[in-house]
Amino acid sequence: MRQRTSALGRLMLAGLFAVAPRLFVSIAVHGLAHDTGAPRTLFAITHKRDLDAFAPLPRLLGHRGWRALTSDVHFAMRADSFQPGFLARVVQHPSWFARLLRPISVGPVLRAVGVHPLDSLHFRPAETWLREALIAEGNVALGTLLAPDALASIAAAAGDDPAALAQRPLSALLAWRYFRPLQRQLGSELFRGPARRRAEARVLASAKRQLAELAAWLRAGGSVYTSPEGRLSPDGRLGPVRAGMLRLLRGAPADTHVLPIAIVYDFLTTGRPRMWVDCAPALEGGAQLTVRELESQVRAAWLAAARFTCTQLATGLLVQSHETLDSPVRAEELAAGVRAWAAQLAASGRHVDPRLLSAAGARRRVGRYLRYAERRGLLRRHSAAFSLVPGALRLPDAAAASAASADADLGYRSSPLQYAWAEAQEMLGLRVPAPS
Repeated sequence: MRQRTSALGRLMLAGLFAVAPRLFVSIAVHGLAHDTGAPRTLFAITHKRDLDAFAPLPRLLGHRGWRALTSDVHFAMRADSFQPGFLARVVQHPSWFARLLRPISVGPVLRAVGVHPLDSLHFRPAETWLREALIAEGNVALGTLLAPDALASIAAAAGDDPAALAQRPLSALLAWRYFRPLQRQLGSELFRGPARRRAEARVLASAKRQLAELAAWLRAGGSVYTSPEGRLSPDGRLGPVRAGMLRLLRGAPADTHVLPIAIVYDFLTTGRPRMWVDCAPALEGGAQLTVRELESQVRAAWLAAARFTCTQLATGLLVQSHETLDSPVRAEELAAGVRAWAAQLAASGRHVDPRLLSAAGARRRVGRYLRYAERRGLLRRHSAAFSLVPGALRLPDAAAASAASADADLGYRSSPLQYAWAEAQEMLGLRVPAPS
């Protein structure tokens, strides 16, 4: 009965995932032939948006058939998803709705449909650390638990006096007024020395149990869908592959396959952006590799499979024109340049948006790109030509980049041109320079 209930729940969620994301993005999936349907497959996706975790699932699992949809593939999801507050973290607007969602925990539902929690050893929402500390440490005074800098930061964000806040119990931080400051992605430096060591020990022990659970599922012949980067990309580039992936493979059978899946968005456009999902050939023998070797192979597979879009190519050409000529670019010239670059990349074996390979398709995509960028104040129009607005391609210094990462300030929202250009540069670094 429990298995039937789980299968029904998974099918209902698959139906929801097949319909709901399409209200926001257009999804194109390629390379499914690389997934042979073999048991003990680790689906390793890149992580650029929250949608990455579930939007492609119906297509990816539907390719495998009924058993994959109902039972064979389990999912590793960040552990804070199982706590109260996760829904409010994902849906922060409107504020009144987020506040209604905050007490709800979807952990039991996630468990029932085959989702496993997976802790990050380095970055987690501050709220996650504090909820766990409340259970392990008790309702102690905040001043005895939190590091002074962390306490001061929370107090400043909420408009409190740090000294007064230090006297309050830990449970006080679960009030709604502290919700937003506690969504920052932080490490164990949130805590004072002894409390920090205890927090690190707890999360390490938890992560080991979670990895052992996933490895047992792989040994039983199941497959796992996860994101080895662990968190969203703040600047368009791939994040480091966590060592936990190698630990998982070393606890799994030697014949476990790793199927890299690259996700790229054509997001600087009017209308619905397109999500491109491209599967790479499966990697074998991952358990015999070092952490560095495994990361190198997975990253190379992701970059080779990632698809070039109008967002990346048009941004690249605008940046190059700005740096070399510092003069406006006509829409027709930009469209012709995007088409030529796309054709060169396709001829070299790279994946490109096929709509860019025709003159009409390139003009249409570039036109939408220019209208969107002008509307966002990223480009300035000069009759039929366009130029970058000063500061539109800002490159933050190390401190700003670190703060953006800690706050999960995603660059595709705050610095979309810089995000797109960083993404394109990383993909181009694999091979094929821009045309002169």
